[in-house]
Amino acid sequence: MKTTVTSFLSLLLCLTATAQSNFYKLSLGGGAGLTQSFTDYEKSNFGKSLYGVGEFFFTPFISLGGEGQIGRIKGETRDVNLKPTQFFNSYKSLTINSKLYLGALIDYKRNGFSNTIKGLYLGAGLGGVLNNVSGAEHPKTKDIIVPLNLGYTYYFPNRSGYYRYGINANYQNTISLDGGIDGKETTSHTDVYSYFSIGLRYQFGLMGLSRKTLY
Repeated sequence: MKTTVTSFLSLLLCLTATAQSNFYKLSLGGGAGLTQSFTDYEKSNFGKSLYGVGEFFFTPFISLGGEGQIGRIKGETRDVNLKPTQFFNSYKSLTINSKLYLGALIDYKRNGFSNTIKGLYLGAGLGGVLNNVSGAEHPKTKDIIVPLNLGYTYYFPNRSGYYRYGINANYQNTISLDGGIDGKETTSHTDVYSYFSIGLRYQFGLMGLSRKTLY
């Protein structure tokens, strides 16, 4: 009887252990990409931008963090009544974003494809942007912005088998609630700019325990 109970407990502990994984709760990253404007200036030009990000992971697939960007947003128009006919916004932004990864919603151990796409995520946030639009009547303004993110992160395990390094691709649409992205005080529609970026991630710090196996 004792042997049977001992064997059962050992099996239960083994199953529990294999159904859990450790993960790093802190993440830092950065990268670069291109912005594209969608404002009163109908021609969308591309600008260059850099970003840095820091995140806290509640689980391996749910995070909350801050992101800073610095770069340029550009646009131009053929409308001779719109002066100036081009705008150059040397902007700086800071936002707080939450992200939900697909790995939180699917059984990614069923096959290799589902395991590969577990790094897909959707995200949303809130923050502000400091505009500096050359040639505008009021070049320096502040806008409240809402960033919406769609991205993918692929992680590489370190020698201990934990996910420590990652490559990230992200597409972000940022909506301005004040319409100052193009330097116009009066606007016919909501100012939006997109930002496609490629970057690196580094996981570190506190360790968490996930009920899902990650590897």
